[in-house]
Amino acid sequence: MSVTQRAGRWTLGEKTDGVFIVKKGGQYEAKILTDRYDPEPEEDERSVLSTLIEVQDSRAAREAFHEYVRTESRLVPSRE
Repeated sequence: MSVTQRAGRWTLGEKTDGVFIVKKGGQYEAKILTDRYDPEPEEDERSVLSTLIEVQDSRAAREAFHEYVRTESRLVPSRE
């Protein structure tokens, strides 16, 4: 997975074409899917137990990442 964005301890990595993973300090937090995601029947990335965000393209994925980080950073007190 290649990291495409960073914001402090938060990272946005591209897992596969159209599938982005949001992590905080290396721990999985959310998944962002773009229109480029083509689901496979045996492994549908939309089947998650955490936050799933669906957007149009990779630019929107980066914007959604930054909005998610802003929102979560306001909700959870920092332990740094």
